[in-house]
Amino acid sequence: MKQKSFAVLGLGKYGYGVAKELMNRGAQVLVADKRSEIIEQTAREFTEAVNADLSDPKAIRELGLGAMDAVIVAMATDLEASIMCVMLAKEAGVHRVIAKAETDRKGDILKRVGADEIIYPERESGMRTAFQLMVRDVFQFIGLSSDLYMIEMLPKPEWVGRRLADLNIRSTQGINVIAIRHENTVRAVKDPYITIEKEDSLLIVITKQDLDRFIS
Repeated sequence: MKQKSFAVLGLGKYGYGVAKELMNRGAQVLVADKRSEIIEQTAREFTEAVNADLSDPKAIRELGLGAMDAVIVAMATDLEASIMCVMLAKEAGVHRVIAKAETDRKGDILKRVGADEIIYPERESGMRTAFQLMVRDVFQFIGLSSDLYMIEMLPKPEWVGRRLADLNIRSTQGINVIAIRHENTVRAVKDPYITIEKEDSLLIVITKQDLDRFIS
């Protein structure tokens, strides 16, 4: 299998975290940041580390982004640099460009200039914390997109001993149970008449709108 390669542009907390996780999973990772001290501190942790002005088209083109499987644009506050990186990555032929944004306005702008996906890490963190406070026994909370989440949680007490089809939680609450973990075995939900047990944990997919309603 061909080793995948990624570029992470901007080494704030989010960018660094993504880059480290990609390295841990065996990918080749190029990181770039305009702060020379950050590049010096982290150079040995990644496949390649480049000190570059990410608002400069020439510097961005010299990174060779066209060879990447995906580019993650992770600058925190520099919208101009984010726009430039997204545009030039798409110009270079990158199939998937993911951009970080703090607000809907910035996300909309980055979408319009070519970003394939917008990530709102601060918003996701807030949603995760609120959900864990409001709902018992949450094990995982993963943002699949800006509007879709995957969550692993124990069933509500009133769900235990009942069949999924009888609960009808997909229609009433927008909760799609895609798998059930039982005694360390995960099985996809193909039978809507499966009975939920107390020890089960449910892997669910839910939209932001339905999640807001679920925890309110």
